[in-house]
Amino acid sequence: MENYNIIVHERVYKTIEQIQDYIVSLNTYEAAESYSVKLFAEIQTLSNPILANAIQYSQWQTAKNLHPQAKRLITKNRKWNIIFHIQGKYVIIDGIIPTSLMK
Repeated sequence: MENYNIIVHERVYKTIEQIQDYIVSLNTYEAAESYSVKLFAEIQTLSNPILANAIQYSQWQTAKNLHPQAKRLITKNRKWNIIFHIQGKYVIIDGIIPTSLMK
């Protein structure tokens, strides 16, 4: 089975920039950069069709607001939800939402 190609919506980049700015305000640029690299690595895991297909459609309205067929991957630190949907041979990353805002 061929891996999915990843497409990242522009709003995701803006969210990651905001996360980086917040981390820099508390720590260092290097810490912010390291955190974003790890976040992108988690996004990249969704190229694996076994993982991406195994994740169920989200029941959270916050995710469905981004896409009606939204799925969500909770990050390893459980602070963020990577919202995505699958379209053909693409995984489209629709947003990143803090776990505290999921409803």
